[in-house]
Amino acid sequence: MDNLKQAYETLGLPENASRADVEKAFEIELRKSKNRQSTTNLKDGEESEYTIKLKAYKQIVEYEDRLIIEDKNRERYRKWGKFAGPAEKVDDFFRIYKARVIISLVAIIVLIFGINAFIDHREEQKRLAALPPVDLSILYVGNFMTNDSSGKTEELEQAFLTQFPEFKRVEVTLTYLPSSESGGQSDLAFQQKAMAMLATEDPDIYIMDKPSFEWLSNSGALQHLDAEAEGVLKPLLSPGAAIIARTEDDTSDHIYGVDVTNSTLTNQLPINNKNMIITVRVDPKKMDNVLLFTQRYLENMK
Repeated sequence: MDNLKQAYETLGLPENASRADVEKAFEIELRKSKNRQSTTNLKDGEESEYTIKLKAYKQIVEYEDRLIIEDKNRERYRKWGKFAGPAEKVDDFFRIYKARVIISLVAIIVLIFGINAFIDHREEQKRLAALPPVDLSILYVGNFMTNDSSGKTEELEQAFLTQFPEFKRVEVTLTYLPSSESGGQSDLAFQQKAMAMLATEDPDIYIMDKPSFEWLSNSGALQHLDAEAEGVLKPLLSPGAAIIARTEDDTSDHIYGVDVTNSTLTNQLPINNKNMIITVRVDPKKMDNVLLFTQRYLENMK
């Protein structure tokens, strides 16, 4: 229990903190993690502050989940009254031997699927090796879904290749982020995933809808486009197309997004949400292609 108490203290919470408070505290740490990625100042064997708080979060969540399971077990055997203990032991006895048979069957199934997965992986590696290099990688963040019910992006990638015949390969990833502000557990999970994607993935372009941009533009993951807006993009930027924002570290106004919702090219894409703001990751690998992409969408504004 002392370790659990220490875990709550590590997150700056009292021992009676609710699960929602724990999740909120972890979300704050996740938001700050971008400033803690460097470990050059850590001594050998020393853990970063973020790692310590992540372990505390996991310890609390695992403890609470274990309490829920134990409570459900007590409820299950309560009907046996004073025989609840023996009934649980008998149930455990049969469950153990039944589990052995099931485990053996599962092991065989896993082995079969493992072999098939290995073969499929090798075939996929061969297929990817035969593909041309990626000309532009795009990460959608927001309330976006493709027309493909399975969530695949091949049709969307092909649509971009049609619009940009000079590209041989475009790679698209979708990260769903609800536009509601209900603050429920599911919304929190999606928000945490989106923040993790921004911290770990390195696409050339982020495409966001308006609610996602308003939430993520201050994260520090985006590169401002002031120079481009005064240079190659200036003749194409219509009023309202350049989206200004501030970050937590830089409170000055900068252009962090280009709204191409009204581009005729946007309407051609097989995706549900046509609200489309182009943003750029800090130090993109293919800035020339990023600018080409942005210019062409601006050239086709209604």
